[in-house]
Amino acid sequence: MNKKHPYENRVWWRLRLPWFLINWGIAGKGKDCELVKAKHKWYNIDGTKSGCYYCKKTTEDIDWK
Repeated sequence: MNKKHPYENRVWWRLRLPWFLINWGIAGKGKDCELVKAKHKWYNIDGTKSGCYYCKKTTEDIDWK
């Protein structure tokens, strides 16, 4: 049985809510996945920086080439 990510519901809401509600903090990203003992799920922001779908953490350690 797969354990669901603690911030997964927030992603579902962010895909469906208008942007202004998200900017007000409704269904915003979590602080850090590591604080809730979960793994990050990275996406490419601009070719050099990567961001996590679930939290506000960013990194430049991932090579997208």
